[in-house]
Amino acid sequence: MKIELEVLDGPQKGKRIPLKNGLQIGRLVGPLSFEDEQMADLHGVLSFDQKKLWNIECLAPLKLRLGFEEVGRAQLLLGLIFHLGQTGFKVVERPPLAYDSWDDGIKDWLQKNPGNLMANDMFFFLNPVRLTFIQGAQYEDFYTLSYGPREMGFNNLDLNIKDPSVPQRVAKFFQIGDQVYIENLCGDKARINGAVFDQHPIVSGDRLTITSNVIELSLLK
Repeated sequence: MKIELEVLDGPQKGKRIPLKNGLQIGRLVGPLSFEDEQMADLHGVLSFDQKKLWNIECLAPLKLRLGFEEVGRAQLLLGLIFHLGQTGFKVVERPPLAYDSWDDGIKDWLQKNPGNLMANDMFFFLNPVRLTFIQGAQYEDFYTLSYGPREMGFNNLDLNIKDPSVPQRVAKFFQIGDQVYIENLCGDKARINGAVFDQHPIVSGDRLTITSNVIELSLLK
């Protein structure tokens, strides 16, 4: 069984954090930022021990709260609720994937995208596109796009954003001539450099924001 952390309080309430060994959590550091003055900028670090159990350990002398008790370290068992500052977190089970297996997902995708259409539409980007997560559940993860068109969204079999608050279809990447474009597939839920858009010619340094996720776009030479 795979677990993750669900935020219980504040503006990030309902957001989930997938567990990653060495992941840092704090008010300003980590996949999510928190408006909690009692949480340290860097409060705790996740670890996966030799017993194959997840733990969170606070940076001394910081503590986390379990009920009425304050401790420096806690084992992340399903259902556990703890607080960093005034922000509560609950250990929850990660939701199942939309398909029972990768094969089932590929089969469904191929049925919706016939091979002859794929062959006619497929191309290679003149400059590969790098998508780097600089905020959100996939902080520091990245995708490199060498061919297109490509599509991104939650639980997407192409470019997956691992955040259930994100639409299944967020954006499409394509090319006209030597210019790479991003097309908005989810209306005002997605923004480029803070502005709503329909289609946008990508330049290095552009930032795509979708819910609490921020993705930096760059063109590789």
